[in-house]
Amino acid sequence: MNMTGLSLKKKIAYGTGGLALNFINLLISQWLLRLYVPSLSGALVPPVLFSAIFILGRVVDGVLDPLVGYLSDHTRSRWGRRIPFIAVSLLPTAIVTFFLWVPPVPGEQNIWNAVALLVLVQGYFIFWTLLANPYMSLIPQLSPLNKDRVDITTIQALFIMAGTLVSAFIGNIKTSFGWTGLGFTACMVTLIAFLPTLIFIREKPTLDLEREEGYLKPKAIFAWFSDTLKNRPFRHLLAATTLFWFTLNMVIILIPYWVERIIGKTDAEVVLVMIPFLVSNIVFFFVFNFISKRTGKRPVFLFTLLGSALALLVFLGAGKVPVEPLMFTQIVMALFGIPSAGFMMLPYALLADVVDYDESKTGRRREAIYYGVQTIFQKVAIGISVAVASILMFVGGDGFATELGLKLVVGISSLFAFISYLAFRGYDLKDVK
Repeated sequence: MNMTGLSLKKKIAYGTGGLALNFINLLISQWLLRLYVPSLSGALVPPVLFSAIFILGRVVDGVLDPLVGYLSDHTRSRWGRRIPFIAVSLLPTAIVTFFLWVPPVPGEQNIWNAVALLVLVQGYFIFWTLLANPYMSLIPQLSPLNKDRVDITTIQALFIMAGTLVSAFIGNIKTSFGWTGLGFTACMVTLIAFLPTLIFIREKPTLDLEREEGYLKPKAIFAWFSDTLKNRPFRHLLAATTLFWFTLNMVIILIPYWVERIIGKTDAEVVLVMIPFLVSNIVFFFVFNFISKRTGKRPVFLFTLLGSALALLVFLGAGKVPVEPLMFTQIVMALFGIPSAGFMMLPYALLADVVDYDESKTGRRREAIYYGVQTIFQKVAIGISVAVASILMFVGGDGFATELGLKLVVGISSLFAFISYLAFRGYDLKDVK
């Protein structure tokens, strides 16, 4: 590791990957259901089948993540352990991401839409795992310094917010260029985001590192996986991030339907709701970066979880306070953007500390398996959130999202954010200067 610190150029070159990470996640979470299930009567794929396909994809993705992490941890090459995976998987990831938005029989419910969705969703999650797991596993390797790690994840979070800003205009892109134009945008953002990492980040060769005897045997792989769950700080971080991803994804899914049902606007006006969220998010990146370097990451992350739970409760006041629905929603999204800024920048800095703690106990560097195990639970939670939201939002209606259903989604989201706060209270690792 570089004990003298990481240059700003390399911090930025690594952080650009965040542009695609949140953009694509928001795209899938917020708009894929909108494409295939705009309403019960206009669905290209039945909602139950869509949910089943999506959950299956998340499960496949979750199972693959620790396996990719294990193989990445044990990769021996002249280019290191992570960069080879990124180089090989980037192009196919971008291609699959494009075709996900081009159903074979648009405008009607058809078996071929379901078949294509099944194949493409599984391909999407497989290739994104091969790309994102090694990419995220680079963070602890880039620098051992707490200041650098906070800077790295803050810069990455800024690019994540840039991706979120682009995603805020997806409704406009869809209106102007259709779903195919949306898919092309997703494809190009994926390529552009990760190219700087491939060009400017260099790992040390790992050809001379020893592997454990029998490392490819199932018993060794399972032990590599199960040992992570013996790490108590990791268990608390895992529980908190998993529960909060359920919360966050429910809110992301909610927004286009909320804009249509509560505010009475079209998909093109989703940007009006997302902008206040982004502005407060970006401002508080810098605030949280400053505070976390002085007070530590733990108290800031606790505020993130509890503050998000409280902010979401304000959503339930829609229609009950004398404020115009659009302005009310903008205010609530700005409030929600404040604490959620911490969730965009801190989890992987915290995970880097967990990896260091694991090394102090075991003598092994296992960045990727920790990211992989964490991702299993998070992605399954995201998959379940799609099923839960797609059921709840239509409660009490005639095939369209209802105010009651959307507020049920908000209430469940707030509850899970609060539970994530309780889960993280047991995390007790101190920041190492």
